[in-house]
Amino acid sequence: MTIEFMLGLLIVTDIVLVLALLFLIRMANREMKRKPPELDEKVFSEFRELIEASRRSTDHLLQALNKVEEVGHNLDEKEERLKALVEKSDLRLENQKPEVSSRGKKYDDVITMSGQGLAEKEIADILNLTEGEVSLILDLHRKKNEDSHSRNSVK
Repeated sequence: MTIEFMLGLLIVTDIVLVLALLFLIRMANREMKRKPPELDEKVFSEFRELIEASRRSTDHLLQALNKVEEVGHNLDEKEERLKALVEKSDLRLENQKPEVSSRGKKYDDVITMSGQGLAEKEIADILNLTEGEVSLILDLHRKKNEDSHSRNSVK
C-alpha cells in the first residue's frame, strides 16, 4: 500500500460521506415540508365528547364537594351546640350536688351546723332541705344520744 493509494481511498470516503450528508439533509427538508396529517372527523368528535364528559364529571365533583362542605359546617355547628349543652348540664349538675349528696352526709351536715348554732331554717336553706327534714334529723339525733346515754348508764 502506497501513500497515493491511501490518499485516493481517503478522498473517495470523504466524497461518500459528503454525499450521505447531503442525502440526509434533503430527507430532513422533505419531512419538515410535509403537512401534519389531517385530523379524522370521527377522532375529533370523540375527543370533543371526551372533553364534555370530563366537564360534566368535574361539575358533579364540585357539587358533591360543596355538599360535603355544607355537611361539615352543619356538623361543626351541631358540635358547638352540643358542647354548649354539655357545659350547661355540667353546671346544672354541679349546682345540684348538695341535693344529690348521700343521706348520711346530709345528716352529718345538719348535726354539724346545728352544733355551730345555726337555726333550723338557716340549715334548711343552706342544704336545700325542708325545715321538717332538719327538725326530724335533729330529733333523731337527740333520741339516738339519749338512747346511747341510757345504755351507758345501765352497764
